[in-house]
Amino acid sequence: MEIIPAWLWFVAGLGLLIVELNTATFFFGTVGFGALVASLADFFLPGEIGSFVVFVIGTGLAAYLAWKFDIYSSSRQTLRTGADRLIDEIGTVEEKIDPSTGDGVVLVNGEKWRAESSDDVNIGVGKNIVVENIEGTSLVVTEIEDNSSDVAETPEEG
Repeated sequence: MEIIPAWLWFVAGLGLLIVELNTATFFFGTVGFGALVASLADFFLPGEIGSFVVFVIGTGLAAYLAWKFDIYSSSRQTLRTGADRLIDEIGTVEEKIDPSTGDGVVLVNGEKWRAESSDDVNIGVGKNIVVENIEGTSLVVTEIEDNSSDVAETPEEG
């Protein structure tokens, strides 16, 4: 008489996969995969030790593949939070950026920030900028060359 029959491995595997659908851990999924593989092994090659060894190997393989294909995160980049989320964002100069006095305010994503020029040049009010870096509580910005003069404006009809 077997300690864990093939049908019990199968039921346990399906149950763990169903539990995994309601969690986001991938723990139950890897163990459920191992139990399903053990069920197949026990069905075709009956034996107590063999099915347990296949269970351990199958669970280990599923955990390795989950780690290898990085299913634990949705992207390869790290999530930027706080002020770091503003890097590479575009904004507008609200108060002239003057490197000699250290003055300057920009509006980025609806937030006003102190700013300094990365090139140590003055940037006038209304100019578009891109955030290059953050130093302390100031954004380090670079002016974006405005190409709006190339676009022909059409008069409004009224």
